Amino acid sequence: MNPQDVFGRGELNANLDAEQLTADIGLDEREIDWRKEFIGFDAEDERRLASLEPFLREHREEIADRFYANLTQYDQTTAVIGRSPKTVEQLKMTQQAYLVTLATGDYDAAYFQNRARIGKLHELLDMPLKHYIGQYGVYYDLLFDRLDERIQDQVVEAIEDWAVERAEAERSEGLFGGVLSALGDDDGDDPGDLDDAFESTVRAAIHDGIADLLSLLRIINLDVQVACDTYVDSYSNRLEREIQRRKRLASDVETDVREPLGDLHDAAGDVAGSAETIHGLATDQSDGVRAAAVETEELSATVEEIAGTAGEVRTLGERTEEISRAGLDEAEATAAAMDDLREATQVAVEATDRLEEQADRIDDVVETIDEVTRQTKLLATNATVEATRGDASSDALGILGEEVQSFADETSDQLEELPETVEELRAIAREVSEAVDDAAAELDESSARVESLGERLDAVHDAAEETADGMAEIEQATDKQARSAETISAEMDDLADSADRVAGETESLAAAAEEQTAALGEVADSVDRLTDTAASASAPEGDYPER
Repeated sequence: MNPQDVFGRGELNANLDAEQLTADIGLDEREIDWRKEFIGFDAEDERRLASLEPFLREHREEIADRFYANLTQYDQTTAVIGRSPKTVEQLKMTQQAYLVTLATGDYDAAYFQNRARIGKLHELLDMPLKHYIGQYGVYYDLLFDRLDERIQDQVVEAIEDWAVERAEAERSEGLFGGVLSALGDDDGDDPGDLDDAFESTVRAAIHDGIADLLSLLRIINLDVQVACDTYVDSYSNRLEREIQRRKRLASDVETDVREPLGDLHDAAGDVAGSAETIHGLATDQSDGVRAAAVETEELSATVEEIAGTAGEVRTLGERTEEISRAGLDEAEATAAAMDDLREATQVAVEATDRLEEQADRIDDVVETIDEVTRQTKLLATNATVEATRGDASSDALGILGEEVQSFADETSDQLEELPETVEELRAIAREVSEAVDDAAAELDESSARVESLGERLDAVHDAAEETADGMAEIEQATDKQARSAETISAEMDDLADSADRVAGETESLAAAAEEQTAALGEVADSVDRLTDTAASASAPEGDYPER
């Protein structure tokens, strides 16, 4: 299949009008002539390009293969190729046809319409401009590689032609003799100097090759200009459409938001009124809180005072406890002393009983002595009487004597017992005296202990009084605390009432805020319509919206 048979016949061509496209970018015959003149493209370039046709046909397949081998190495360019309805092989055929048309065109309006179509097709495939311009760098490398060989071949061919002509003119020198002469090896020339005709031939061959290259670059440059125009025209059309769309959206948004903004303004007035009311309530609450703070400070001071008094009371309680414990110890000691005193008293009582018994015995002795004394007196009386009579018989005196002797003996016995009894009485008296002394000592010690206990009990009484005073202070502080608590409670009630009012105003504010939210939602929707395509307008180069 001839590549030129498929050139310009792709499916995308149905989507564009080449004539309209060139008209849109202002590419008429006058513009085409100006661009040609600007870069120096003339009939000589057309002739030279025509002479390159065989060369381009010869290398078109190789250049197309190498060209797409490079493009398919990169994901970005491969993605663009994937959007084309043609396969890579079909694209290679199109590339071959394009390469040949560089040398076979008439370079008129129809030619540049075709170039505009090519540029537009690339733009329709969303190929970034950097790819389109960049691929010409690849193109240059491939073309110059083959043109370099062509220029070298042209120079060699020119030298050969020159040598043949020189040989025919100077057959006497032979073929190589003329060449050597041209290279300056003749005896008449300086070594290293070229023959003018030879040098001119070489220079002309190189110049001709470079001129061919320049003509190819000029036509490619014109092609690139037209392709860039199609990109710029497309971007301009998109921008214009976007501007018009945004103008329409702006007009629609202005219409859409006018009423919501009015509602928003009214709601804002309501919100301002509620905010003012809330401000007043907040001020009242602030004053109440400050008053509560003052009362709280007084309450705190009262609590601290209570805490200090409680500490003193605790110290007094500890002292009272210590004094009570010491009094208890003294009482226990006193009880023990009293027990000892009771024992000593019991001893004294027993000794007294014994003393009474001995006293009874002494009384008996005394009675006996009294009886003896009485009887003795009686005997004495009788004896006196008998003596008076003078006639008393010896028997009667004898009996009297026996009686007196018996009484005297009995009295003597009893008198003998009396010292022992007296000694016993003395012993008992000593025991009683010792017991009494012990009891007296115990009583003295008990008295001292009782006195000490009295002093301690006095201290307990004083501590109890101080405790009572402390408790009275605590009671007063507690009363003060209770009054402060009542004041705080009243302030808190006022704050609660204010809070209720704030809640009511907050509900009104919330309702107004809901109205504002609804209005703002409508505004937001309208604004979203203005910004929903912002991404496409600010997209980086190479990224375009879906078609």
